[in-house]
Amino acid sequence: MSVITYTLSLQHGEPVRFAVDTERTVDSDRAVDSDPLRKAPPWTLLSHHQCPNCPLAASQRYCPAALDIEHIVESFCHVNSHAKVQVDVQMGDRQHSKETDIQTALQSLLGLSLATSACPVLSQMKGPGRLHMPFATVHETLFRMVGAYFVGQYLKGQQGGVADFTLDSLSRMYGEVQTVNRHLKRRLDDAVSHDANINAVVSLMSVAMLVSFSLDQQLSELHPFAIHTGG
Repeated sequence: MSVITYTLSLQHGEPVRFAVDTERTVDSDRAVDSDPLRKAPPWTLLSHHQCPNCPLAASQRYCPAALDIEHIVESFCHVNSHAKVQVDVQMGDRQHSKETDIQTALQSLLGLSLATSACPVLSQMKGPGRLHMPFATVHETLFRMVGAYFVGQYLKGQQGGVADFTLDSLSRMYGEVQTVNRHLKRRLDDAVSHDANINAVVSLMSVAMLVSFSLDQQLSELHPFAIHTGG
C-alpha cells in the first residue's frame, strides 16, 4: 500500500490524478537535471524563502518539499479555495470518497506529500504518513501523531536509548514543522494567483500550531478515545 492515489474532479474539467508513493526516494536536483523538458519554477529553489531551520547544504539547488508538490500546486494555481470537488482516494484495497471544497482536498493531499517528502524536517512524519487518513480531523491527526510518537519512544527505550514520554520532543518537532509550513506559504504566495493552495497550507499551519502550543490541553480532549486499563 505504498502508493496512495488521489483523484480530484472539479465540476468543470477532466479528473486529475496524483499518485503519492510513500516510500519514494528522490534526489531533487537529479530529478530536474535528468529531465531536459522539466522547468522547475523559481519558487522551488532552495534559496527562495529558505527555512531558517533547513539543514540542507547550500550546494543543493532545489527545496525537496517544494519540488515534490510543484505539480499539485501548478494544477490548481488558478482555482479558488471554495470550488467544489469530488475526491476519491485509493489506498490498497480501500477507497475513500468525499465531496468537499478544493482547499480541504488539497490540505489532505499536500499533507501526505509533504510528510513523505525528502525534507529533513517534514519527513519525521513519514511513519504516520504510511498510515495516511484522508480528511482527518484535528483530533484524529493528534491521536495518530501522539500514538506514533509513543510507539517510537517505546521502541527507542527497548533498544537501549532514553525514551521521552513527556512529549517535549514531539512539541519541538511540531515547532520545526510550523517554521517549514510558514516559509512554504511564502513560496506559494509568490507562485499562485488564487488561494486554494495557500489556504490548504494555512490549514496545515493551524494544525501544527495547535499541537506545538497547546499539546497538554489538546491531549486532555482525547480522554474518551484512550485505553484506560484497570489497576
